[in-house]
Amino acid sequence: MTSTDLKAYFGIIERMKGLLHSAEFEQTFASLTAGIPKSKQFLLKMELKRLAQPCNYYIDLRGHVDGEVKPYEFREKTHYLDDKARQIFEDGIAAYGQYTLGVYEEVMNAENNFRVRHRKETEERIRTTLDSLRRGPSLPDESTSSQPELTDTPEQHQPNKFVQFGNYISRIEERMNFGIEVEVRTATERYAAITSDLSVSGCKLKVPADKVAEPGDVINLVLKGLEKEFTLNLPEGLDYQVVGKELQDKYAYWRLKRLAPEQHPQFNQFLQSFINGNKRRYKVNLDNTTDAVITKGYEQYYLPRINSLPVYLSILDGQVASRFCLTSDYNKGCWHYFLDEQQQSVLSHLLSARRLKHLLNRPLAERTDILYCFTHAAKGKLYFYAALSSELATEPSLRAMFFGFGAGKPSWRIFHLSLQKTSATNSQSEFALPGSHGVQQTSPLLRGMLEPIYYIAVLTDISSAEQRHCYTGHTYDTSKLAALNKFGLSKAAPGTLCEAIPIHYVNLRAESRYLYKTTVLVRTKQDSEPLTAFSRDFSSGGLQLEASQPVNLQKGDIVLLDLPDLQKITLKHQLSRLPYEIMAVSKSRTIMNLKIAKADMHEGKQFFQQLIQSNKNKLTVAEETPKYPGLSDALRNMYLKALSNFAIFVHRKGLRHDINVLGQGAQPNPLHSLLLLAQEEQNNLSFELLTKAHTLNYELANQLKQMKRQDPPKAYELYIRVATVAGQRQFSSYFNFEFATADELKLFAVDAIEQHTLFAFRFFLTRTGKLDSEYIAKELGYISVYAIHKAKSLEEELWHVEGVADGVEISTEFVNRFAPSQSQAQQQQRQAILQTASALTS
Repeated sequence: MTSTDLKAYFGIIERMKGLLHSAEFEQTFASLTAGIPKSKQFLLKMELKRLAQPCNYYIDLRGHVDGEVKPYEFREKTHYLDDKARQIFEDGIAAYGQYTLGVYEEVMNAENNFRVRHRKETEERIRTTLDSLRRGPSLPDESTSSQPELTDTPEQHQPNKFVQFGNYISRIEERMNFGIEVEVRTATERYAAITSDLSVSGCKLKVPADKVAEPGDVINLVLKGLEKEFTLNLPEGLDYQVVGKELQDKYAYWRLKRLAPEQHPQFNQFLQSFINGNKRRYKVNLDNTTDAVITKGYEQYYLPRINSLPVYLSILDGQVASRFCLTSDYNKGCWHYFLDEQQQSVLSHLLSARRLKHLLNRPLAERTDILYCFTHAAKGKLYFYAALSSELATEPSLRAMFFGFGAGKPSWRIFHLSLQKTSATNSQSEFALPGSHGVQQTSPLLRGMLEPIYYIAVLTDISSAEQRHCYTGHTYDTSKLAALNKFGLSKAAPGTLCEAIPIHYVNLRAESRYLYKTTVLVRTKQDSEPLTAFSRDFSSGGLQLEASQPVNLQKGDIVLLDLPDLQKITLKHQLSRLPYEIMAVSKSRTIMNLKIAKADMHEGKQFFQQLIQSNKNKLTVAEETPKYPGLSDALRNMYLKALSNFAIFVHRKGLRHDINVLGQGAQPNPLHSLLLLAQEEQNNLSFELLTKAHTLNYELANQLKQMKRQDPPKAYELYIRVATVAGQRQFSSYFNFEFATADELKLFAVDAIEQHTLFAFRFFLTRTGKLDSEYIAKELGYISVYAIHKAKSLEEELWHVEGVADGVEISTEFVNRFAPSQSQAQQQQRQAILQTASALTS
């Protein structure tokens, strides 16, 4: 496409484009460009040569223009053009004398192209807005109504969608987008249909919407379209089984699996050769691979930022034990909370067999509860007390005592708890590229470790300072505090230790670190006594140091470093009093992570850059080796298939922030169900109940501007009130930041709980870092071979994610906060609404 700075000379380009190889080119070009600077003349010549380059691109405008697209043959190639594009193509061929890059660009930039139209509409909107800002506010016309007229500005927004984590569709072979006429034969009728894609072992069939078939039905297809061109010798046709179907407008699309393909080996060989020979012409169907890229891409943004702590429960000899926890930078607080004075996890005692049976007796969608905890230290030991909301509901006086006493202690915490079944078979990724050797199997060692795991309990810390004031108001008889001992966790050592396994994801450091030990002298001031330390690793931007004794330094402190041993190998750089900032200090206070404090002309940075560049082959890159290779990925796969949280993804496109993608697990969260239940248009997924006329978009956008990737998450609460008016449900949403005071929130909560049905959700916003592209590299590479534009489109969608939020439902806790006596009634009302949503979507 001609660059913007040459568009002023469009007339000259049009006049000269057919003369590049003619004898009169130089004379004509000189006369037309006499008043143009030499530099621009040179650029114009280069542009004319670029446009005149021969081109062999296929042009396929199906779905890209508003005209009727038809096949158009040109020199043994079939393009798909509408009438306007055909005229432009033929005029271009006449002007250039052949099919060139200029012809291709003129066709692709025709006025009726949706992309071009959208660009012009956007430019017009920007121009109108800028003109309006220059003119300032205008007075209203007295002849018009005093009410402003609201109009929708057409914008190309990405449609809203749910992305189901862990859900991939693998194909053992490539499938080609190929429409051929077929005759469908059933036991009662015969009718014509057409395929939309085709492979040796199956196809997708486009049939009129009034035709009926159910998954499991067997039909017979006669491939009429292929028989017109080839001798197939299939008089009886081929049998297929319906495995799925979906409706789109006036047609139904049936997914078919071929039965007994081994009975026709010659046809199999023919069809495979036909597909291999026509990949470029008819295009390989990439739907399942593009879906996998989207799903895996959003998973990789979400998982390293989960606030929930997955706990993997094993059952051996009838005993339940917490075996592993999958930790991230954001859920480590939850892991550390449940460590006793000996740094041993008490999760096995917390998640007892009795509590698990209590949750498993509920329907699948209701296996959640609220867990209240506090600790008490005595005689050098730490004692844990924990109770489920359902355990406290049967004894109101004991509930008031637990709330009132526990919330008064600094260790008071509230957790959302959910329980899901799992198995070792869920530990492997189920996606494989067509033609590959299938999914990668879990190693026997890992499989042996995972076989005893049958459940995943998920703990999410939903505590807040605002909540605490609501619970401390409960009164109780202090003489009866001993009654709380029934909620104390055992101090007996668990039979199996619970291990924290970090989520494996891309190293977000901007550069590699290298292992190297050298003496470092650390000063807090120019003239202070130095502390001796040793480097563990370094990069041009920072160091990790280990001191021989604990240091009294904090994150953010500036220190001055001397590198006496390294100074001996350089005269060019002065390696003393180098300013560095403390980024982190270990619990033992002996290990420190530092980064350069001043980026401009930092002697240490320049020295280490030169050192790395000159010794890259000799230096060893610092890599963290996991204790059990592959275990982290196996556990994450299991968690994805048991997930019941929701994820909100915030995309940034220029100055605009959009929320149009929500993540979900195999078990939908109540938020997903409410969004579907509140739909006004059946075929248009709306997130209005969540975003509330972009209220949430603006709030999260402002928050993300202030956040860095390493910052702790920002918590928000969403309240959805369901009122019944004239027999119809009405949904309205509110956010905690919309209430000016705690009293306002309480008035709203009490009214909603007593008069209506209330759902509450808590989610945690974090700023994203760099996407781990290695996680989807194979899939993107495969797509790029057949459709580079599709690969770029997928990258475009994923690379614009700026924030992600991990969320859970907290309705039970919210009711307990303000009106605990209404807890059971509200729970029954919520379940009735969710059952309605389940019936509508099933």
